[in-house]
Amino acid sequence: MKKIITLSFLALFAVACDQNNQTQITSNANVNAAAQKSNDAAIVSSHSQTAENTLSAAPPKSSSAGGAAMDSSPMAKPIDVAEMTAGIEKAEKEFSANQKNEKAKDNLAKTHFARAFVLTEAAQYRAALGDFRKGLKLNPNDQAAKKMHDEIIRIFQSINRQPPKEGEEPPPLPFNKQS
Repeated sequence: MKKIITLSFLALFAVACDQNNQTQITSNANVNAAAQKSNDAAIVSSHSQTAENTLSAAPPKSSSAGGAAMDSSPMAKPIDVAEMTAGIEKAEKEFSANQKNEKAKDNLAKTHFARAFVLTEAAQYRAALGDFRKGLKLNPNDQAAKKMHDEIIRIFQSINRQPPKEGEEPPPLPFNKQS
């Protein structure tokens, strides 16, 4: 767990340092402001698809370096979470059928936490934050999930970025299975 947190922090720190270097190179205040606005937009929309991708349902455009969507965070890696997403959907149906069933409630929280930890390892922090928030609403006593949620928030704060608002977290990055 400490390794994940440390690697996550180092990766976000490297991105922040790179952005700071780009800002320092620019001497004109207007150009500097425009560059910062562009950087903020790229981070804020780290997992959102362009309208073209959404309408055509085509796979996201890949960067030559990491294979991630071009409009995503440079660290985020698309991973296959289809089974976990199906597990969440199944658990949601079971819980919505009987919201007083503690076992169904706990199972739904666990499915959200499982996907959140996997997304964190893939540097999909915004999407992971959404799953941590959903799971913590169901089970606020899960200390590992609470700790990781708080760590993600601290990392955003340390690089002077706002985490997505609750309910506005992006879904996990789309994953293309290579046959």
